[in-house]
Amino acid sequence: MNQTQSILTLMKQDHHHIESLLDALDEHLDASMQEIKQYFEQFEWNLEKHLFIEEKAIFTFYEPEDMSQGYKMVPTVISQHNYILNKLKNMRKIINSGIQPTDLDEFKSFLIKHRNYEERDVYPKLEEELTDEQKKVIINRINEIR
Repeated sequence: MNQTQSILTLMKQDHHHIESLLDALDEHLDASMQEIKQYFEQFEWNLEKHLFIEEKAIFTFYEPEDMSQGYKMVPTVISQHNYILNKLKNMRKIINSGIQPTDLDEFKSFLIKHRNYEERDVYPKLEEELTDEQKKVIINRINEIR
């Protein structure tokens, strides 16, 4: 499989992009609420696409060889995604009511922890266990959505 088109490489690129969007939002918290809202919406959209890619384009193919390890990994990721989505929902409510978000550092720390878990444990495991054909389909889906 072409290393530049591996699941791990593509998702690392996506993680970097999402983190740069969060940094841009953080850097513009002293801007007008309209600008804050625009930065947030761009960040939110890209993060939601990323979660969709993971849950719909990647995990639909994952049938772990070691059931106890594999099926422990997926619920952990899904649980973290639910936390992220709830934080986004709360941030959207706050921003839509004209208030600047205040807990971006905490959220950023959680996203980094989540990213590290995926890049260290999840994606390498998928790369190891998925067939080349499955990887090809997933990579095509990732590229369609990104």
